[in-house]
Amino acid sequence: MATLTVQPQVLQWAVHNSDADASAVAATNHDLAQLPKWLDSNEPLRLSFTKVSKLSKALHVPFGSLVRSSPTPQEEEPLLQYRTINNNAAAMSNNLRDVIRAMRSRQDWVRDEMASAGFEKNAIVGMAKNCRDSESLAASIRHVLSLDDRHILKKQDSDRFRYVRKQTSDAGLMVMVDSMVGTSRRRLDINEFRAFVLLDDMAPLIFINRNDSYKGMMFSLLHEVGHVLLGTSELYNDPMFEADRVDTERLINRAVVQTLVKDDDFKHVWLDHIGSGPIAAADECAHLYGLSALTMTIHAHEMKLATNQDVETVKSHTQQMLQAKENTEKKRGGGNQNANIAFHLDDHYVWMINESIQHGSLPYTDGFDLLGIRSLRAYDGLLREKGLVDA
Repeated sequence: MATLTVQPQVLQWAVHNSDADASAVAATNHDLAQLPKWLDSNEPLRLSFTKVSKLSKALHVPFGSLVRSSPTPQEEEPLLQYRTINNNAAAMSNNLRDVIRAMRSRQDWVRDEMASAGFEKNAIVGMAKNCRDSESLAASIRHVLSLDDRHILKKQDSDRFRYVRKQTSDAGLMVMVDSMVGTSRRRLDINEFRAFVLLDDMAPLIFINRNDSYKGMMFSLLHEVGHVLLGTSELYNDPMFEADRVDTERLINRAVVQTLVKDDDFKHVWLDHIGSGPIAAADECAHLYGLSALTMTIHAHEMKLATNQDVETVKSHTQQMLQAKENTEKKRGGGNQNANIAFHLDDHYVWMINESIQHGSLPYTDGFDLLGIRSLRAYDGLLREKGLVDA
């Protein structure tokens, strides 16, 4: 049987970099039962191709990286500078790093395709870079997304999000949504990040963590659009709106609310329901405008309609609801696979890949990799869901 050489220091690096529990990996995979012993070895390991393959899958490390003579140098992810907890620098998980890497690959492909087709730079990127007040930024967001009161007429949060997402995609910003790392079962942590934007003057890309609520995803989407307009990259990971957010974040947060909320109407709704308590008032405004109850309470506080205690009350209630949602999501079934895949992917991105495949410039296998699917059947189902072929 052919064997491969794996250096102990490389294996140690792989285990450390994956945050894996070596004992747990060994206990759940017979071929890797000796993993703890391998990690303590002082001599190069001779392992079968099968074992190296299973190590690669278990540790989420490229096969080739395991058979190198030394650990693979890890490039610094530019978005890491935006990864903070309570405004302090924080480490980035492998799940988040892998999602960013996958999104950069998609963005690179789209940029190359657009450049070769002679597309100009996207005028939206940085168009409001000199904006210093939230009302002007909100007006710019409404303008580039062609938003109007039709958003409010939609009764379901999911419909509202889909509408604004389509407007964003039509404006030339790719919007990807997922709850997992690609086709793996590695769940993205909502406590680590809500969204991020990969800025590019031709193919800007926004990624939204699907493990959030539709109201939360709406806020994140508009927040990242604000960053595109300002011409700044960002990794959004502060769901509870810390009081000491940097000026740019405060500016964008206010602009997101002002994009959807008319203050006079908001004031009437809030005052009509505050008699039943801050949670009731916040929930009513959240239902009307499609943003979270906490966001609505913070806005009321800024308008001097709510107290600090009201904010704390709604914040505590929001945390409890998010925890309950997370527990429910973990128990929920997978649903319609074709619909799920279609929801993950930007409409124009799928259209571009389909066009390239149909014109023979992109092999099916490469197209499937870019879409994160594995079969022609899944591809056909995706095209039907996106309305690119007859149902």
